[in-house]
Amino acid sequence: MTKTMELQNKATIELKPIPPYNFDANFHKPSHFPSSDNIWEKGKYWITMVWDSQELGLKFEDIGTIDIPRIRVNVYSRKTLSKELIDSLIPETRWRFNFDSDISEFFEKFKDDKVLGSIIKKWKGMKPIAANSLYETLVIYVVLQNATVRRSVQMLENLFEKFGKKVRFDNKVLSTFWEPSKMAKSTEKVLRDLKVGYRAKFLMKISEQFANEEIDEFVLRKMTKDEIKKEMLKLYGIGPASVEYLLFEDFYFCDKLEKVPPWEQKIMSRLIFKKKLVPVEKILEFFKKKYSGWNKLAFHYIWEDVFWKRKHERIEWLEKEIRL
Repeated sequence: MTKTMELQNKATIELKPIPPYNFDANFHKPSHFPSSDNIWEKGKYWITMVWDSQELGLKFEDIGTIDIPRIRVNVYSRKTLSKELIDSLIPETRWRFNFDSDISEFFEKFKDDKVLGSIIKKWKGMKPIAANSLYETLVIYVVLQNATVRRSVQMLENLFEKFGKKVRFDNKVLSTFWEPSKMAKSTEKVLRDLKVGYRAKFLMKISEQFANEEIDEFVLRKMTKDEIKKEMLKLYGIGPASVEYLLFEDFYFCDKLEKVPPWEQKIMSRLIFKKKLVPVEKILEFFKKKYSGWNKLAFHYIWEDVFWKRKHERIEWLEKEIRL
């Protein structure tokens, strides 16, 4: 990795998400593993972004409320940004941080629900958030495959070290991702040396698919759920479970829950049924029956709530599952 790049130019924009919008519950997902491209503090969030082949630093500040949300975004860059580039950043930022989907019906419908009611009270305005580009998200999914959280963190940091850059802005030093073409020009051997194991092949192939423009994130955003699913399954090493995550976390479909991976099965068994393990079918049936049309979002609320609790208290059985 080259020396730290200073991002000293600053442009400021103010954006209004569709209410309700919960800044902290959206910009920080405690269930996600930590990575050096972003930092969250209450009411503030810093993240890097590669846009128009430039490394940028974004600082978000909460300057509104859940019901009247307003967010200030400072965009840091090495050189002064053109008005065109800043204008192009606005729709991208609105998409990545899910400013424009209206989920008010969900709150109205389930605010008195026995399981969800108290959670909604705490986290009203929480939504799925992409934060990264589709390519970057897929890199994260690949390093998460069949690995403990600690191992996934190490793999991603090794990739940042080799392919990304370090940038300094607003007194923070963060890593950046890289253009897909940069990794596509590398070799499987180079990637294996970064201790990513069999995932080297997946990372190379996915990088090549994006570099060759076989996948266009902006076209996908306009597609139906089934069309996106079909396109995503063309990606090397991406299976149905990953596609379900993508449909929710990157394309914001809140209505379908079809897969529950083993790790989530164990945690949901405890949270909903107070048992060590119940069959996946039983979990799916529970969400389908109670939260039809909003199954995945309901799952998200219950899931994130326990990880927020973990920030303030030790939950022994959960620690054993996380192994960070």
